[in-house]
Amino acid sequence: MRLNILIAGVGGQGALTIASILARAALKSKVNVLTAETHGMAQRGGSVEVHVRMGNVFSPLIPLCDADVMIALEPSEALRYSNYLNERSKVILNSRPIIPPSVTIGKAEYPELDLIVDELKKVTHDIHVVDASSIAEKLGAIQATNVVVIGMLAKLVDLPVRYKTLEEALKEVLPEKLHEINLKALKSGYDAV
Repeated sequence: MRLNILIAGVGGQGALTIASILARAALKSKVNVLTAETHGMAQRGGSVEVHVRMGNVFSPLIPLCDADVMIALEPSEALRYSNYLNERSKVILNSRPIIPPSVTIGKAEYPELDLIVDELKKVTHDIHVVDASSIAEKLGAIQATNVVVIGMLAKLVDLPVRYKTLEEALKEVLPEKLHEINLKALKSGYDAV
């Protein structure tokens, strides 16, 4: 068994938290797991790429064209890291954009969501466009968008960990004051798919 999950987003969206929860759940399930991360800018708003590899793996980095799943917390970041996809890859794409300053000041244009999806479809057709941010907002915690996506992942992908183990890992990774809202976010994401 091997599962390669690439998480793409921008700083501040919780990509590293997703990786921590997934890795902790894998360890609790006695599944080999390796993770790696890269940051475009060392601050909120910079591009972030996180690799989570479970099962029979020996390197933390996913080879190009070898991601089984891409979680894109921000739409344009899915394009940036699309070279990790192949025709069998599954994409979970949060539809809410984070507009970069270059677009705000008129020096660049942000691609329409339909264009982003069309570009991704040139590689894979297994694309799930979700509004995880709205689900988190309805719970009163936009910061839980990343945990909503973990719930969606648990429903869409045959993970080598049980849902209950994800809940336990979440409690170990996040501070106690955030447990209740994030457990709701996890369940909301799971139920939304």
